[in-house]
Formats: sequence, C-alpha cells, structure tokens
Amino acid sequence: MKIEVIGCGSAFSKISNTSSLLVTDNTGNQLLIDCGPTVPRALYNRSTSVNEIGAIYFTHIHPDHCTGLTALFNYWKSHHRTEPVTIFCQEENKSPLQFLALFANWPAKELCFEVHWQMITDHFVWNHWQLETAETQHELTNRALRISADGQQLFYSGDGRPTQASIDLMQHTDLAFQECASFDALDETSSHGDFYACKALLEKSNIKRLGLYHCWDEAIAEIKQSAATIEYLFVSHDGLTIDLSE
Repeated sequence: MKIEVIGCGSAFSKISNTSSLLVTDNTGNQLLIDCGPTVPRALYNRSTSVNEIGAIYFTHIHPDHCTGLTALFNYWKSHHRTEPVTIFCQEENKSPLQFLALFANWPAKELCFEVHWQMITDHFVWNHWQLETAETQHELTNRALRISADGQQLFYSGDGRPTQASIDLMQHTDLAFQECASFDALDETSSHGDFYACKALLEKSNIKRLGLYHCWDEAIAEIKQSAATIEYLFVSHDGLTIDLSE
C-alpha cells in the first residue's frame, strides 16, 4: 500500500494544502481521502490520468475537506474522464456533496462519467479492501477510517479529538495519521487534537508509526521540535510518500 500526502494543513493554512491522502494498493486501485479547496491543484500537478482515482472518501464535510470536489470533477469532465467514481460519505452529507458534484458541469445536469454513491457504515468493502470507520469528537460528525489491504493497515482520523472508538480502530496499524491542531493541551471537550493527547496515543495504541497533521500554522514549529525526540512519531508534510510494502 502506497500513501501520498496530498495535503496536511489545517483549514486556513498559508503553508500547506488542506488535508488529504491518496492511497494506492498493489494493483493500482486508488482512493482519495477528502478533497478540500487546494487538493485539486495538487492532483493536477501530478500529471497522471484522470481515470486513476476510483473512489473518494469524505470523513466529514467542513469546507476544507469537501469543497474541492467541484473543481476536481470539472477537471475530470474537461479532460474526458470515462471511468466511474465511487463517493463514500455519511447519509446526511450526500445532498450537499451531490450539489458540489453537479455544479462541476453547471448548467448541465450530467457529467461524462458515472458517480456511484455509497453510504459509510461501520464496516464495508471496496474492491478487495476492508474499510472500517468510527466517530471522533468533532463539531460535525467525522468518521475516522481504517483501511486493510494487501496485508497492511492504515488509519486516518479526519478531524477531531480521539474517542475510545477511534483509538480502538487504530490499534495495531502499520501507519496512522492523527489530527493534531495544537501543541498546547486543549480542553477535553475540544473538537481538535493536541500534541500531548497524540503522544499518549502512540504509547497505548500499538501502532508502528504515527503521523501528525492538520496542525495550526502557529503550532507547527513546536510540534515538529517535540516530535523529533520521540521514536515512531513524525509530522506529516505535503508531498510525503510512504510505501508500506517496503
């Protein structure tokens, strides 16, 4: 399994793309996780086929995680995509996402490729992948994702403070990405993670490596400095590529 960090920034970051991962299995199946406003341009710059991404998973639909869908679909339409794409989302998120998708070809009401909508459940399957989800603590319902494919396991938190359900979901993964907005400890009722809570995760979750992302710009320097002293902990960055098969 190959993981490419398309973006690792917080909602209003001036230095990083909005948070998104591109996951590719050993046979070339690709799934994009989240698609905020700066993600399409980062994908354009990869200069790959418009048919490569087979599915998009939305952790939740705050604007920094979903509003790039219109531009991405418009690009795919303009460059004659032919393959269908599957959208994984929560039931209550389907209608807003459908509007963003259709706006890509406004005023026409159809695209040149099929869009299949599949609602997120606790456990489902895509191709030969096993996908499991759990809620984090966030102001909008956010579903963290665990992917098991090719004998490897990846966890991606989306936004939000860890819950017992999301902590259980990340157990024994080869690689986990956890949102870490703040270096300073935040209130336990906060919608975001902090460095000290993330550090504790590494100690109790039996994961092989933990990447921190969605950091507020003003917190990145302190988070990087402290993370550098802790084995198996790192701060993500745009363009990072990790191949779990190596």
